[in-house]
Amino acid sequence: MHPVARNILAVVAGAVAASALVALIEAVGHTVYPVPGGLDFSKPEQILAYVQGLPVGALIFVLAGWVIGTFGGALLAAWISKTSPMLCAGIVGGLMLAATIANLLMIPPPAWFAIVGVAGVPLAAWAAGKLRQRKAAL
Repeated sequence: MHPVARNILAVVAGAVAASALVALIEAVGHTVYPVPGGLDFSKPEQILAYVQGLPVGALIFVLAGWVIGTFGGALLAAWISKTSPMLCAGIVGGLMLAATIANLLMIPPPAWFAIVGVAGVPLAAWAAGKLRQRKAAL
């Protein structure tokens, strides 16, 4: 397979895997911390009130999803790519960071949550790329 095509495949597969991991971890979080039955997701004021009242554990599930999802997706992208593992991991990390920031802008969370999310996602992608580089060097 041509290296450019392989890298494109790596990024697509990594982004899909990252999104799936985020969804899976957040789904587990929703079973531990169920969403109230009467919450109307079409009303921003209800969503904001709900998020502001979430226990820390529920927020940790979301952060874990973002960081673990990014790490897993970036690692997959780096593993598939033979020529540019750090670049592919970084692109997946950039896509996940853009999604994280969009999420934070739509539903303003506590400040600590935003800081950890914005810092943790790119760090997870970097760590995944470095891990792949290390494994390749061995």
